[in-house]
Amino acid sequence: MNRRASIILALIGLAALAGCTGTGRNTCDLLPGQEACARPSLSAGTPGPRVAASQFFGDAGSSDYERRFLALLAHNQLDAMDRANGTGPFGRNRRDVQNNDFQATYSTLLQLAGPVAKAHLPPASGGSGEGYFDGRWRVSRQTLYIDAAARPLAPKTFDFSGLQARSTEIVLRQAGKQPADIEGTCDGPLAIRAAGASRTIAAGAAFRFRLSGEDDTVSLFPSDSLNRCTVRIRSSLAPAGAPLTIRREETADPTLASIDSRYERCPVPDSAGLDALERAFYASRWLSQTCALPIGQPKLLRKSRDGFNAKVEALMGAPLSDAAIDKGDPELPLDFSRAPRLKLIYLSSLEFKADFSGCIMERLIRHHAALGTKVRIMVTDVLEREKDDAMLHRLAAEFPNVELQEYRWRADHGAPIDEQISQLHKTHHIKMLATLAEVPARSRVIIGGRNIHDGFLFHSPIDLSRYPDLQQYGKTDGLSLNYYSNWSDFDIEFADKATVETLAAHLSTIWLRDADTNLARPFSIPVRGDGRPRGNARHFISVPYEDDHALEAYFVELVDAAQHHIQIVNPYLNLTPSLAQAVDRALARGVKIDIVGRIDLKGDIGGRFLTALNKLFVEKYGDRINIREFKAPDVVLHSKIMMIDERLVAISSVNLNNRSFFHDSENGMTVLDPAFYVRMKPIYDDYLAHSNPVATKVTIPWAYRLLFDEAWVRQAF
Repeated sequence: MNRRASIILALIGLAALAGCTGTGRNTCDLLPGQEACARPSLSAGTPGPRVAASQFFGDAGSSDYERRFLALLAHNQLDAMDRANGTGPFGRNRRDVQNNDFQATYSTLLQLAGPVAKAHLPPASGGSGEGYFDGRWRVSRQTLYIDAAARPLAPKTFDFSGLQARSTEIVLRQAGKQPADIEGTCDGPLAIRAAGASRTIAAGAAFRFRLSGEDDTVSLFPSDSLNRCTVRIRSSLAPAGAPLTIRREETADPTLASIDSRYERCPVPDSAGLDALERAFYASRWLSQTCALPIGQPKLLRKSRDGFNAKVEALMGAPLSDAAIDKGDPELPLDFSRAPRLKLIYLSSLEFKADFSGCIMERLIRHHAALGTKVRIMVTDVLEREKDDAMLHRLAAEFPNVELQEYRWRADHGAPIDEQISQLHKTHHIKMLATLAEVPARSRVIIGGRNIHDGFLFHSPIDLSRYPDLQQYGKTDGLSLNYYSNWSDFDIEFADKATVETLAAHLSTIWLRDADTNLARPFSIPVRGDGRPRGNARHFISVPYEDDHALEAYFVELVDAAQHHIQIVNPYLNLTPSLAQAVDRALARGVKIDIVGRIDLKGDIGGRFLTALNKLFVEKYGDRINIREFKAPDVVLHSKIMMIDERLVAISSVNLNNRSFFHDSENGMTVLDPAFYVRMKPIYDDYLAHSNPVATKVTIPWAYRLLFDEAWVRQAF
């Protein structure tokens, strides 16, 4: 079998990644004949040789980047095949499956996925620079929020993305209570699914449907040839109807499509001339990383108001005064006279709360949305409460150029109990605000640990009782989603054009992930470098359950590279077994480790469980590691900083717990530069000054000891 035939056969096994299975669920089922959809089932019961499949990456498929991506897809699909058929780690010998197609596909996937077993990728041939990927590999699913009462007469435009998609779905979701009738025509065939039934609409033919109640949904499946729909939304508030234009984004905005398609070819220096820490920094791995960038002179945002105001200034052109923040009025006047004109806003956060902070951010975004700026917001669905949802859904309904993704991970059917439980707590933990301005010097990107939540701005909950649509927090210590803590955190802001555009393009790989599996494409591949790269900073994004825990392997490698000193600021100290072994090795070779943490996490969600885990860490390492407790009154440490040998600094969203390495998506910036360490050292010293030594003798209730003896329980925290 030649290599090309092997790839085509392997792509048969990748069907679940693009979701073209099941009856009437997607474009492939509802619009037969689409170029990318001819694929068979993965079930061991599939009869016959049904092996007709379109080539997964179009006419590419054999480039270095596609081969890397294909290895990841094959690795994940092997796991999906094992789950679907009970094979491999689920107990059944895969050779007991009496199906020749299954065996052939499985063997080919094993071969293609082989490189994932190696921690590092070998450099590819060819030069460095940028590439653009347009292979069709994913399910695209986006939500268009409809509220007949939201600007009922205003013309609106919604862009859907079919970029890199094998199947595209637009979910129209009722955000308000006012019924709405929707009618229109499209320039290409369209399938509509509503109330369990589906129908196909020919190009130019009229269609009509009704959203009758709150949270009612209808799905549209545009064909490959559909680029534009002209629609009217009628209601009792607008009997004549308000116009809505639905456009294919990659056709309407090729500049944005270029950002969304970008990947990097990273020069890797000869390892023979590097020490261990340099090799770990420059190495290419399955973790999604940028090439090395010049660190420049980013702003270090230690104070809570500096962190909040950096976001305000990126959007409004000026910060809020201390007096305005102290007043705590979410309706305070905002002066947009110095606001930059923005082309794109990315806001990615664990949470986007309907409180003072969230209301100000929503109003700033609303200003730019009214000017036509494309806005992309990502949050975690399981942490959003009713008022949070209402605020964001209303914004997206009024301005369809504001697109909202509410992340939720779903376990496969029949998955083990621990994976079923993890549906309730796997989160989107990537923190970034990126603003791309028409004047590039006014573009900004901010990363770190802060979320959109008043706890990152105010010492205690402010009185918002006059605003029934906003959260009035309770002071809790448990598992309530109405929790409030005052968090001490750290962010970093970049203002140079190249870094902002690179990090925005990197985040696009998450925005354009596969909607069914949350798999994201890699952002870079290594190539042979000529000398040492000029850059000294790399941004990373981790999706641990899809990249074979590559972030864990990266942190293990960094700890193993340490020769003298590791300094850490992190509140969560529940190490994975591999990371704990790396720490043990570092201590054995004489590396000094200092940690500023927050052992007592009372006030955090699940604080008593987290405190018990931190005490288990102190019990194990207290006599070998200098552990200090951050002791600012009623403040919970939330910063995530790691510094190694006074040369390398990592600033990220990554907690030193199992969640960050096994469950949650994460991001951060790693910098290899002694001069940057010198800038960061006063930040670390400030944390040190606000901490006390931790007593090595701790009391841990027996119930927590018993609970955390179970590995799968520890992995949940």
